[in-house]
Formats: sequence, C-alpha cells, structure tokens
Amino acid sequence: MKASTLLLRQVHPNFFPNGFLSSQAFVPFPKDAGKLSVYDSEMISVEEAYKHYTEDLGCQSAGVWGVTCSEVEQAGLTSESNPLENFPSHALINFGVASKNECRKLAKRLKMYAEKRGCLYSGIS
Repeated sequence: MKASTLLLRQVHPNFFPNGFLSSQAFVPFPKDAGKLSVYDSEMISVEEAYKHYTEDLGCQSAGVWGVTCSEVEQAGLTSESNPLENFPSHALINFGVASKNECRKLAKRLKMYAEKRGCLYSGIS
C-alpha cells in the first residue's frame, strides 16, 4: 500500500448518531487485539466495499469513510495489508498496545481526517 492509499472504514449506524460521525467508528473492539479492520482501496472500490460489507457479510453500515496510509502514520499508527480468504482487500490499522484512553485519542485523529474527506459512499441514492 502507498502513502496515498485510502483505507475504507465501514461505519455502523450506532456510530453515526444524528447524522454525525463518531470517533467510536475508529476504535478497535477488545476482541480485535488493537487492530481495526478496513478495506484497501487499491484492491476494491468504495461501492464494492460497501456491498461486500452489507450484502456479502450481512452487516449494517451507515456509510464508508476513509483515511490514507499517510494520515494513519501521521496519527502515530501503522497500516498493513491483511488479505483473508474470500476477502483479499482486507487491511488493518494497527493501534499496537495503546491503552483504551490512547485508542480514543488516536481514533479522534482518524475521525478528523475522515470527516474532512466526507462520507465516500452511503448506499443511499
């Protein structure tokens, strides 16, 4: 992945309250061991990522937001390609061993970058 590669994050409707993006959308869950799942935009389009998430995986998404690998690095994090079987465009944003509070602060930075770019796809015509 290049510095300019967009990492696409699906945002659950719970993390889009009253039409506003919440930084919670960029916080890894405890089960994720400090790694946030994203799509590598070099491998899949924004629309295809949304359809994969909502139709193939059957998950809910209020829309797709993105941050670049460069922005991830500016936030003090790393990103990596992590292809999975039947999900070759899978990538990760690695929060390492950051504490819960540190993760929240880092997620706010990612949210700021994503919000500046705006929603890339929502599936709503």
